[in-house]
Amino acid sequence: MRRRLAAWGVTPSGPGWRTPSSELMPGTRQGLPVMLKIALVEEEVRGAALLQWWGGRGAARVLLRDEAATLMERATGPRELAALAASGQDATATDILVRTTLALHDHPAPSSRDDVQLVPLRDWFRDLLATNSDDPLLQRTAELAERLLSGTTAPEIVVLHGDIHHGNVLDFGDRWAAIDPKALLGHRGFDFANILCNPTETAALDNLAARLHAISRQADIDPVILAEWTIAWCGLSLAWAQGDATPTWHSRTARAVAELLWARLDAGEKSSGTFSIEA
Repeated sequence: MRRRLAAWGVTPSGPGWRTPSSELMPGTRQGLPVMLKIALVEEEVRGAALLQWWGGRGAARVLLRDEAATLMERATGPRELAALAASGQDATATDILVRTTLALHDHPAPSSRDDVQLVPLRDWFRDLLATNSDDPLLQRTAELAERLLSGTTAPEIVVLHGDIHHGNVLDFGDRWAAIDPKALLGHRGFDFANILCNPTETAALDNLAARLHAISRQADIDPVILAEWTIAWCGLSLAWAQGDATPTWHSRTARAVAELLWARLDAGEKSSGTFSIEA
C-alpha cells in the first residue's frame, strides 16, 4: 500500500480499511479525491480490469492500474441510494440503479485484445446448480436456473456488473456510477435481480411489486423473465449461505422474495399474461 501511494503521488485523506477481498485507502491526487484499492483475491483483479475497460461510462473512472493495485476516482457526493429508498423515494433510487445498469450494458463486449476476463453465468451459478440440498426451494430454483441458462440466446447476452445494488452505485457529484463489478457474462436480466433484494429486508419486500414492474418497463424486459432471474439469483444467494450458523437478513430476504415470486408464478398468472405479485 505505501509503495503504491508514493509511486502514484497519493496523499491519504483518512484511515484505510481492509475487507476479506481488498485493502482500501482514500486520498487525494493532484487535488482530486481518489481511492487506492489493493486486490487480495482474483475476483477483485478481474473486476478492476472491467472497471477500467468501461472507461467511466456508467462506472467509476480508473486512473491507474497495475497488477493488483487500482487507483480510481472517489465518490464524494452526499446522496446515498439506501437513504433515498428509506426516505420514501424508492422509485427514484430504483430509476437511478436501472439507468446505471443500462449504461453499463450499452457497451459492446470486450475484444480478445482487451485485458478483461469475464466469468460466464453458468460458472457463477455452479454452487446452486450442483446443490444436493434437501431444501425444496433450492432444488426447484436450481432447476429454474438451469432452464434460464440453457435458454439464453446470443442477443440477450451482455457484459454484466454482477452485483448491482444500492451500495455499489455511488454519487460522484455530477453523476451516479457503479463500483465493485464481478465481471460476468450472461443474460442481462441477471443484473437487475439484486436490486429487488436490497437494501434491507423491509425495503425489498415492501417495494417488490412496484420495483419489478418499474424495472420491467424501464429496461424493456418481460416481468416474468425478470421474476425468474430474480428467483434464480435468490437461489444462488441461498446456496452460498448454506452452512451459516445464523441466517442473515440477506438470506432471509432471498428466501422471502423467491417464495413470493414463485407463489405468483404458480398462481397461473404466467400463462394468462397478467403476471403480478400483488396479493
